[in-house]
Amino acid sequence: MTLTLEPVSVKAGEVTFMVKNADPIDEHEMNLMRLKSADQKLPFNAKKNHVDESQLKTLGEVEDIKPGASGKLTATLKPGTYMLFCNIKGHYKAGMHNTLTVTK
Repeated sequence: MTLTLEPVSVKAGEVTFMVKNADPIDEHEMNLMRLKSADQKLPFNAKKNHVDESQLKTLGEVEDIKPGASGKLTATLKPGTYMLFCNIKGHYKAGMHNTLTVTK
């Protein structure tokens, strides 16, 4: 599983993420959060097999994206590193995450 991001760097300001679920079978979601540092590890709950969102400040998400469906999320981003990830059980650990660099 992957979460593809293009481009991987944007300028600070209002950014709209156009999210498409290209998976023909599984539902997905996309969460957005700013990292405190580029190497920050997200709090992972191994029992539930997903990121513990209660310990994070997310900037928004696109939920319940059915196979073949699309959605969008608009957020105002400051310079820094951001994580985009799917938090459906098992998806984050399977590799559905990516980082975005926001420049001045």
